Amino acid sequence: MPDYRLQLLIDPADLNVIRAAGQRITLAKPVNSDSSPNVVWLSIDPFQSTEVQWAEEYGIYASTTAVQQGASITKLSETGVPAQDGATYSFTAGATFNGPFGGGVPRGTYGAQNDMPNSNYPMLTFGLTQSALINQKPVERKPISATPVLATQFASMTPFTSVYIWLQSQFASETIITKIVGRTSKARFGGGVTDLSLKYDAGLGVFVPVSAAGKAVKADHDSVEISAPQF
Repeated sequence: MPDYRLQLLIDPADLNVIRAAGQRITLAKPVNSDSSPNVVWLSIDPFQSTEVQWAEEYGIYASTTAVQQGASITKLSETGVPAQDGATYSFTAGATFNGPFGGGVPRGTYGAQNDMPNSNYPMLTFGLTQSALINQKPVERKPISATPVLATQFASMTPFTSVYIWLQSQFASETIITKIVGRTSKARFGGGVTDLSLKYDAGLGVFVPVSAAGKAVKADHDSVEISAPQF
């Protein structure tokens, strides 16, 4: 059963412009820092109404993809879903995950120990994955983070329930981004907030909160934060 639901609305006239520009709705989720997501989680073909639902369930993946701008993540191995939080998984010389093993990280955090020999791979990329429903269509185990981890070292990954939302045309899902360019909306879920509706404001260039009746409310409130322009 999904824990959270995000509805994104776009007026028909704005939708025509967005589609003509080849832009897509883009979502990212932060890990370890609530202010700096570094992977495009979902890149979505825009419609007048787009509904995204997800549960707070995560997996852990390993990849040889380097953490650099625009790199598309190729997952080589991953744990089952849901992985156990407050536990550690070992990535072995056999390129599989063993575990979970208790301890090492607190509840709400996921641990990965890179036990792949340095002679095989001096460094690997680890991160979390999360599934979603987009307009009731399942999208399975998409990466939401990417962290370089040297052989013998350990990655500690703490996901946040915030979701960054913006429009762009350059990056697909599963793409590493070192910086989000432009303005974003950050929807804060959790703490009793499970359902949010936002509507695209062409004047501001971002999605803003709307009421249940579809009326715009103030651009910044407790559950949605609009960023200043970033370049």
